[in-house]
Amino acid sequence: MTEYSNGRKVKQSKWLFVAASIGLSAVSIFLGLSFGSVSVSFKEIISALLAGPGLETDDIAYTILWTLRFPRVLLALIEGASLGVAGAAMQGLFRNPMADPYVLGVSSGASLGAVLGIVFGFGKVLGLWSLPILAFAGAFLSTGIVYLLSTKNGRTDTWTLLLAGIAVSSLISSIIAFLMVLFRQRVEEIVFWTMGGLGRTSWKVVGAALPYALFGSAVLWFQSMALNAFSFGEEAAFHMGVPVETVKRRILWGSSIATASCVAFTGPIGFIGLIVPHVVRILIGPDHRWLIPASALVGGNALILADLLARTIVPPLEIPVGVITSLCGAPFFLYLLAKTRKGGM
Repeated sequence: MTEYSNGRKVKQSKWLFVAASIGLSAVSIFLGLSFGSVSVSFKEIISALLAGPGLETDDIAYTILWTLRFPRVLLALIEGASLGVAGAAMQGLFRNPMADPYVLGVSSGASLGAVLGIVFGFGKVLGLWSLPILAFAGAFLSTGIVYLLSTKNGRTDTWTLLLAGIAVSSLISSIIAFLMVLFRQRVEEIVFWTMGGLGRTSWKVVGAALPYALFGSAVLWFQSMALNAFSFGEEAAFHMGVPVETVKRRILWGSSIATASCVAFTGPIGFIGLIVPHVVRILIGPDHRWLIPASALVGGNALILADLLARTIVPPLEIPVGVITSLCGAPFFLYLLAKTRKGGM
């Protein structure tokens, strides 16, 4: 009876955490819509929501909300959730809280694709979608290379996967640095893109990013039970009936899709996929059935608030949100590491 009671309390606490995360997300969305170079009141936000998009009006608040802030906040929610989910899955796969969504070279590959687009002017041919398309292609190419280097006779070794990801990322970073030296007139544009930002957001971008983010996140959530089994080791998971290699492929490609959908449209945004799952795991435990959706909620919430800070901390300038997540994320993660070591965990 005591065990049943404890289990019920644990489940209730997890539901409470999810409910609190949803409430905090609603508050973050309101703040993201309300504050900026022009403040918008709660009444104006409600009026704009009730009126719907596409209304021809001279109302500045309505125009700002539907043209700029609604798509930006939604993209932040989508991308933050995707990074949180991908980070939780990668940490579960590698059984390492230091793993993040970029460990397979997704970020560096996407950056190389975007840099090639910038320096060779492919935007003239592909228009608005030039950088996202090339970044997406680069992300999948780098992931494919890492996967091939780590797979032999149908078996993918996770440690080789990790090392191959580090090596490929380093190689691509060197290529990007070489291109920056050759095309110095494009350095400012390249550096700004690689900092990560939501300044290029539009409804078209939200519509393009959403399907990939949903698909990648859904694939990862359906591997929750397998990830729980992986926590005991691959051999133990195999004896539990988990198709280990199939699950690995699903996690790798699901994570790559979710992450690539972020990097392609916003550039690399660090620490969300590393810190969010780590913090959520401390708060509600390692069960991926709860960890993955909770990481999605907290990740979306975190990126909305980070972007709000990026837009308002030094008005009228806008700081790339990747700078904010790194400035806030790195010290916080060091604090978590110190606290964990002190606690002997």
